[in-house]
Amino acid sequence: MAWTNYHTHCYLCDGHGRPEDYVAEAIRQGAWGLGFSCHAPLPFETAWNMKAGDLEPYCRLVRDLGKAHIQDLPLFLGLEIDFIPEVIGPNASLFQAANLDFTIGAVHFVGQDGDGVPWTVDGPPDQFARGLKSGHGGDIRRVAETFYALVRKMVETDCPDIIAHFDLVKKNNSGGKYFSEDAPWYRRAVFETLEVIAASGTILEVNTGGIVRKRTDALYPSAWILERCLALGIPLTLNADAHEPQHVTSGFAGAARVLLEVGYRELHTLRANGWQPQPFTPDGLQ
Repeated sequence: MAWTNYHTHCYLCDGHGRPEDYVAEAIRQGAWGLGFSCHAPLPFETAWNMKAGDLEPYCRLVRDLGKAHIQDLPLFLGLEIDFIPEVIGPNASLFQAANLDFTIGAVHFVGQDGDGVPWTVDGPPDQFARGLKSGHGGDIRRVAETFYALVRKMVETDCPDIIAHFDLVKKNNSGGKYFSEDAPWYRRAVFETLEVIAASGTILEVNTGGIVRKRTDALYPSAWILERCLALGIPLTLNADAHEPQHVTSGFAGAARVLLEVGYRELHTLRANGWQPQPFTPDGLQ
């Protein structure tokens, strides 16, 4: 299967396995390109972000692997970087100095919980429920609208090359537990954000990680959002958000079928001369 994937986490953040394990698996699967994107360091402690002291060794390791496998597989150095206003973002000087090939910008944190700790919409169900109640009065509409406002602000002020898991706020919403994706207020927030993304020209990822790890029953983003992306001409890339080597292209055939049904015929891949559109089928890039 000739795929590319630019969203990959190894043992240096919350992934499992060494970078070389992911490279070996991507080569075994016949991938056309692989990008590493460990969770970038933050100025506060989390269980999933890279330590600041690991940033330089990480960059060196990926670059050395790229040289070692130059004939086998194009490798790209990136980071998944949180956007927190006035705190950190994809274009912070620390990351610019790393001379990355690409950046993935992500909104995970929406305010704080009741103890004043940064609260993430990406947490496990019990943690999500506690933080929603203690820090946000149980107001999921306010949380979701703030989440999309943060995505818009990131695109407008600190734009990355790729926007990660666009509708991550739905992660704990299986079965419509907290809100309906058909709600007019939710669709307004989504569509307003897509307009900003379309104007920027940046790339939106289609992320299979939630399905593969059984956290959601739909792609990030949902198919109805992809339909709007197509109407607005937003370019897409297909990513696995892989946390284990065997998942470097997991779920791609199913995602490709969804994209084809929506009407997309090209995905964007990273080459030596930048991002390029490429036709695809459920069997891979053409």
